[in-house]
Parts: sequence; C-alpha cells; structure tokens
Amino acid sequence: MSAKIKNDQLLAYLFDGKPHTLSGPMSRWIEASRGFKEFASEYRDKIRKKIRITQSDSAVQDLMAELDVAYQLVQQKRFTVIYEPYGSEKGRGPDFAVAFKSFTFNVEVTRIHSGSLERNEKSPGFERQQVNGRLVDTVCEKLGQMRPGMSNVLIIVSDSDFFAALDLDQAMTQMKDRVEQKEEGLYGRYGFVKPADFFKYYLRLSAILIRPLGSEETKVSPNLWLNNQAKHPLTSPLKNALQKLQQP
Repeated sequence: MSAKIKNDQLLAYLFDGKPHTLSGPMSRWIEASRGFKEFASEYRDKIRKKIRITQSDSAVQDLMAELDVAYQLVQQKRFTVIYEPYGSEKGRGPDFAVAFKSFTFNVEVTRIHSGSLERNEKSPGFERQQVNGRLVDTVCEKLGQMRPGMSNVLIIVSDSDFFAALDLDQAMTQMKDRVEQKEEGLYGRYGFVKPADFFKYYLRLSAILIRPLGSEETKVSPNLWLNNQAKHPLTSPLKNALQKLQQP
C-alpha cells in the first residue's frame, strides 16, 4: 500500500468498507494529522485485525482509547511511536514504545468507564473510595507489563470526572501502605506473595497519566503523577512533553 494512499482508501481498507463505530474518530484523526495518517498506514494490518476481532461495545471503546492515545502521541513531533513493539514475546507487553531524543520509553493504555462506578448521594466520599479502589486494581493489574531497564508510563483513560480530579499522590501512597501492611486479600488478587514482589514491578513504573477520552473537546487537563521511587524516572523534557498531551 503506497504511503501516498488517499484517506478514503486507507479507511476503506481498515474497515473493509463497512460501517463501524470507530470509522468516525479514525476519519477525523487521519484528516487532522499527517502523523497519525502515517501511523495508521504503517500499522494498518494490525489495526484492521483489531477492528475485525473487537466485538463488544466495551472492547470497541477500549480500542478507541488506545488509538486516541496514539493520535495524541504522534502530535509530539519529537516522538516516534511504535505500536505493540513486544508483541512477539511471551506475555503481555505495553501498547507503545516511544523514541524520544536519545532514549525510548514505553506506554501502556487502559480505560476505566464511569458506568463501573456507583453513585451514592448520601455518602459524598463513596465515589472517592470506589475511584481509589479502581485505581489500585488498574495499577496492580498493569504492573506486570512494565518493562525492566527503561521508563514506563501508564495512561489511564476515563470518562469519569472523579478520575480527572483524583489526588494521585495520596492514592498511590495509600496503595503502597496497603501493600506494606500486607492487607488481607490484596496480594492474592494480583499474584503478589510479599511486598518485594509488588515493589519489583512498582519501581519500573515511572509515571501515571490520567486523561479523559476525547479530551480535545473538554476543558479538563491531564492528571500526571511521577513515581519518585522509579528506577528510571522521566526526564524533565519528557515530563513536559507528556503534559502537553491534550492541553485544553
């Protein structure tokens, strides 16, 4: 497929010429960004396969969140974005490897939707407790995908205002406290036997970025947390570049 392929030809290939929930967003991203068109063209077979096998509404939204992050990453002209770079290796790896200046860092994307959160008007702190619980679940589930020897960023996409306003420093401190106190039931869910098992992977996590899905249409800024215990922390230029993702 030629690099100069027309937009409609690329979209027809990705979606087999059929209507799809993702065709609208993909069309907008390809029209708006030459970088994203090049990304979608380079990884067209992988994207096409994912579109074909993604059936449920929730799975479609997960894929849209993943591609939305790809769209945002390629807007940073100094980023070179590689899709699923470790796919051939055993076990799950991060969604993207991103070359930036003289080094490469990884990005894993996950989505949390507000439909999974229950509201309780009589208990103002109820939603906050749920959000903190979901954050712990999400981080612990993803830690195993953090690669050793390099920086790793976890991007959490959510349509919930609670996550956008979450105090990540406080939430992550509370999570570490629960691990160190060997909270009953916490270890078994994630395969940790002792605190050292958790911290082996936790120290690989350089940062968490929480951002709303499709936030180009909102006034909500990304919520960035930096792990001051990470073996490979983010450099200041990389931190600044990540903070530019979806600036209102």
